[in-house]
Amino acid sequence: MQLSLHLARSPLEDARDVLLAAFGPQRPKARMDPVSQLVKSSISHRTLDAVSWAAFLRLQGEFRTWEDLAGAEPAQVLALIADVTHAEDKARRLPMALRMIQERIGWLSLSHLRNLTVEQARHELRALPGVGQKVAASVLNFSSLAMRDLVVDSHVHRTAQRLGLVGPGDPTHSYHALMALAPDAWTADDLFELHCLMKHGLGQLVCSHDAPKCGACPMKAQCRRVGVEGATVLAWRPRAS
Repeated sequence: MQLSLHLARSPLEDARDVLLAAFGPQRPKARMDPVSQLVKSSISHRTLDAVSWAAFLRLQGEFRTWEDLAGAEPAQVLALIADVTHAEDKARRLPMALRMIQERIGWLSLSHLRNLTVEQARHELRALPGVGQKVAASVLNFSSLAMRDLVVDSHVHRTAQRLGLVGPGDPTHSYHALMALAPDAWTADDLFELHCLMKHGLGQLVCSHDAPKCGACPMKAQCRRVGVEGATVLAWRPRAS
């Protein structure tokens, strides 16, 4: 059964406040240019951060520019990213994506996306090979574009479901549900912080997939562990003025 509570304050704000108290502020210290972020995010899917960062640094060391990577053969790329998940697919698709940007824009840049709406920019990115919801959001939010989008990876998806912030579904469903809960006043930095709090703080340190430390969880009072037969979901909308 689904329970709808019409609250003046989004439950996502309450969750953010509790996580901030537990893990502290999580503001971006530096942002990469959008193309560099695309490269990094494209090889990161379903791969540990340490592994994907090492592969990204190898790519940076091998190719003088990302234009050089765009012209590389898949075998050359594969040799550098072999330890990431689905390395063969990524080694083939990444140069293709970079070449598509060059052909569309005239040079290798994604700076024009800042002149589009988030929806338009996301649509353009998702037309590139290997770019799904998570990669597109990473480019828009993590890079110097600093656009108002939320990166929903497996940790954010899992913890959002367990907290009852979203219902059953895949990460794309969770993305849309969480964005609907995000107050309009939240900035790109606020959404970056929410991602880090739910991923690095709650998801990786406490609420793991197989063995969550429920007793140590700062959100245990709010947790509504989602099961396969349904969930209690907080459906928020602002109070009418």
